[in-house]
Amino acid sequence: MIFTVEETALVSSFDHSNRNVALLKMAAHLKLIEDAELKELTRRTVRKLNKLTDAEFASIDFTVYDNDEEADHE
Repeated sequence: MIFTVEETALVSSFDHSNRNVALLKMAAHLKLIEDAELKELTRRTVRKLNKLTDAEFASIDFTVYDNDEEADHE
């Protein structure tokens, strides 16, 4: 399954140590999101994450987004 840049960046903004943790964190925050576009992006991403196996999730490289965040703080 292919994730967009936006979906991947969204997942990386949550605890993504494993698929279940990412799903739980995103689902818990979904009700707090007021922006309609962000809410739909989150719903779509949660649906995609639900379809992945744990092994497929583990193969996604989130470090690209982690490094971008570190560079912003320098």
